[in-house]
Amino acid sequence: MISQEKIAEIRNRASIVEVVSDYVTLKKAGRNHMGLCPFHAEKSPSFTVSEEKGIYHCFGCHTGGSVFHFLMQYDHLSFPEAVEGVAKRYGIAIERSERAGASKEFGERENLYRVNEQAAANYQEMLFTHAEGRRALDYLKARGVDEATARKYLLGYAPQGGSGLLALMKKENVSLNDALRLGLIGQRGPQQFHEKFFARVMFPIVNPAGKVVGFGGRVLDQGMPKYLNSIETPLFHKGSTLYGLYQAKEGIRQADRVLVVEGYLDTIALAQFGVAYSVATLGTALTVEHVRALSRYTKNIIALFDGDDAGLKAAARSFEIFIEAGMFGRAAFLPKGEDPDTFIRAKGKTALEAILDQAVPLADYYFSWLEQRHGKSLEGKSQIAGEISRLMAKVTNPFEVDLLARRAVDMLGIREELLRRPAMTAGLRAAPSPSRQAAPSSPENRDDVAERSLVSLMLRVPAVLERFARDGESRQWFSAKWRQFVDEIIAEWQELGNIDVAKLTQKLPPALASECAALALEGENLSDSECAKMASDCLAYLRRKHVKVLGRDLRTAIRVAEEQKDEQAKKERMLEWQDLLRKERQLERPGLEPKITIR
Repeated sequence: MISQEKIAEIRNRASIVEVVSDYVTLKKAGRNHMGLCPFHAEKSPSFTVSEEKGIYHCFGCHTGGSVFHFLMQYDHLSFPEAVEGVAKRYGIAIERSERAGASKEFGERENLYRVNEQAAANYQEMLFTHAEGRRALDYLKARGVDEATARKYLLGYAPQGGSGLLALMKKENVSLNDALRLGLIGQRGPQQFHEKFFARVMFPIVNPAGKVVGFGGRVLDQGMPKYLNSIETPLFHKGSTLYGLYQAKEGIRQADRVLVVEGYLDTIALAQFGVAYSVATLGTALTVEHVRALSRYTKNIIALFDGDDAGLKAAARSFEIFIEAGMFGRAAFLPKGEDPDTFIRAKGKTALEAILDQAVPLADYYFSWLEQRHGKSLEGKSQIAGEISRLMAKVTNPFEVDLLARRAVDMLGIREELLRRPAMTAGLRAAPSPSRQAAPSSPENRDDVAERSLVSLMLRVPAVLERFARDGESRQWFSAKWRQFVDEIIAEWQELGNIDVAKLTQKLPPALASECAALALEGENLSDSECAKMASDCLAYLRRKHVKVLGRDLRTAIRVAEEQKDEQAKKERMLEWQDLLRKERQLERPGLEPKITIR
């Protein structure tokens, strides 16, 4: 089990902004950093990261916690796995005895990553040192790929007779079963293994964290298949992985846009000519998962298509993908007969970016394409209306539904409600039952708001927490929902004399950890006087509520004592009730409510 001291060392050494930036484009916003949430589709950033407090929180989908929680949620890791992941990033050694607490699944994934990394290094060595590698280098040189770019993208070569991968694995004591799972080798019979990639230029596929998850191999001649990708593995899913994203992250951040193309060499050529924000799909059409992955980095996504009929159709089809992902997207078109690789080498970066600057909104293109496809006849308009109505039923954002409906009405001249009906029906199916939605003005919600506000102030304002630490009675004013939270905060304060929010989140269940992060980030711009006033008001409200609950319970106890003819119990409860009435009257007098002074 990893010791608390080691966990604290790792957490203190780590920069949550650096770690999260491996996955999300963040921009400075006051004291914190903000970006598009990686856990749900959004267009306006609501994902907040605090370097100072070591926490993150999305105010859209309400996820949050420490740097470890982020990796747990993003990479589906256990807590020990996330701790090890951060430790590895910062070069912090964890002893083997401490690793015993890490899950088997995490160890298996790390082993698979290690096998891929060794294979990538082996293929690259073959490219630059093996006799056959000269042929591959000549091919890359003919395609305009220089050595620096080849090394940046970890390019390699698998010779016709094999790369020596099996011998390397035996030498490094690598499990052949892991290599089989990754599709690097095949098996013909017991102890009869062979390499799966041969006579191909190798393109390692790297995830946003910089880990090799798979490979693509391209033949040097006219052999088939032209490209061969890794099989689906625990690390690699073709429909959600994008080539070059790791290398393009900084370029995407700087340009605030991303260009989507189809081929490995297209992305490499664009990067070599200065278009550093390009990524490629892996031999598949663009998917919803691709768009959602890119939306974590920028909302400006441009898909680049060939100018032929196939490219025009692909652009129209892609609009539905963008809509399902909660994005609109833009489309740019190359001249017929050109691809990104040939175009940028012939015309240069300026000419390509001129095309990108003229990219059209996919929504506009989609409507024009429908009109060209179906025509303006009554029958054609009916078919267009059916297509648009079907598409609108997939849209979850009501503003997008409204924009699409208005555009379709202008184009078709039909009643708006006819188009909206499927979307409205879908929305009703998805909407929660009104009976399940708590009324905002209910007493229970008012209590929760007061408790929540006080806990937030306890996390952010030492004077509020100090008052609670001194007064044990105040704890009783909280409902069971918040009492555990309050106990953890006070215990942390009494032990350390301050609050480490990131550490505190680790002691809480995931839902409470997220709540803790949110509360620590809320109201950061409030002045000291506003915080003091809010704390006093909340304390007074909760104390009155507590006294009223006690009074109700005492009245019930008195009634029960009367029914049981227990005069002694009745007398004791009556005295308690009279004392409580005096407290209630005191609470109504001005100047006697709990006060908070912030120094």
